[in-house]
Amino acid sequence: MVDKQIGNNKDDELIEDATELLKTGVFKNDLNLRKTITMFQRRFRIGWHRGFNLANVLHDRGLLVNPIVDEEISEELSK
Repeated sequence: MVDKQIGNNKDDELIEDATELLKTGVFKNDLNLRKTITMFQRRFRIGWHRGFNLANVLHDRGLLVNPIVDEEISEELSK
């Protein structure tokens, strides 16, 4: 249970950091999904699945607004 809480805290921090970088314009909001995930992977040193989950959370919160990413996330989730 404690490991899950630590994981959730790390994810919350990751989401906060990514949100701040999107708002300040450090992260580009006009890339396709693969490039967006690669950007997250390089910045935060995370794997593909965690990068996808981060993109999905930011998309759900309305912070990652991009029609290309919207479509690609939907395709990826439908697999």
